[in-house]
Amino acid sequence: MLSDQETLSERVRLDEILKSLFSVSSTVLVNMLNSLFQEKYAPEATEVSFASNEFVDDEYNILRGDLFLKLSDEAKSNHYHIELQTLNDDSMVIRMLEYGIGKAKELAKYEGNQEETIFYIPRQLVIFIEQNPRIRDELRLRLVFPDGQEVGYRVPVMKYWEYTREDLLAQKLYPLLPLQVFRLRWQMEKIKRRRTHTEKELRDRIQEAKRIVENISRESVRLFHVKEIDGDDLHKILLANEELFRYLNSKYVKDEQLNEEVLSMTRTLYDPVAVEKAKKEGKLEGQLEGQLKGKLEGKLEVARKLIQKKMTLDEIKEITDLSEAEIEKIIKQLEN
Repeated sequence: MLSDQETLSERVRLDEILKSLFSVSSTVLVNMLNSLFQEKYAPEATEVSFASNEFVDDEYNILRGDLFLKLSDEAKSNHYHIELQTLNDDSMVIRMLEYGIGKAKELAKYEGNQEETIFYIPRQLVIFIEQNPRIRDELRLRLVFPDGQEVGYRVPVMKYWEYTREDLLAQKLYPLLPLQVFRLRWQMEKIKRRRTHTEKELRDRIQEAKRIVENISRESVRLFHVKEIDGDDLHKILLANEELFRYLNSKYVKDEQLNEEVLSMTRTLYDPVAVEKAKKEGKLEGQLEGQLKGKLEGKLEVARKLIQKKMTLDEIKEITDLSEAEIEKIIKQLEN
């Protein structure tokens, strides 16, 4: 049983991992916001600026949202607010209103002299990650004033669990790819809470999580090679992939060997990309080459495991960046 301090620490760590998914390049971020909010900003002609996510209420309490940003081009300029939620929360719509008013108050300060103050609430969205039948397509709240005025307040919802990897790719929601592995948490939590659950049930789920991480990692490398994301984007996606797997494994299974395998796989994928990027920038130094040579044995070990899993030669080449001759040599060694 986790202590309150451990639970808080775990929640903070998870929040940081999730928020890191939005620290990608402006091109990737604009494409994602176009999909989430049905906008049509041109990435190359759009300025992206992050806004403060902290507000002080009337009782001097600090409110912290997840992501506030502004997109601007020659035609228009809009503010956006996104919250990532792992679980359903009945008070979420109230918090969204508080966040929206907090940002509107902040923006109103810069409107200049006017006969009346205008509050511009940012365009808002809540992304619910874990499956829950109680979550509706939008959050709703009705404001009723003493004089009889009524205002309906609505916030659209993205039910992440309904999105497949193919959906995310088609809609260019690349930063959300690592969350595919996190969708397994609700299954693992249900298994863990059953008195009759077995260790094998949890191990089966963590092996499934590992396969998802491997697939998303390979897909991310492909996105880099076709120039849909840059090297830094790839690094952040792979790191989030790795960290979310580590989170699930540490919480439900605690198999350090699996953590090492995933770490080795993601590092093996990223190293060739880092070298390619450095070559293009003319910054490849002998020290970096020496580091990569030192990691050859790690690549060979990954290749051995992939061969034992019956993966194809092309898949092994893509993941490890080893040559066909090197892989065939390992195959012969394993056969002897």
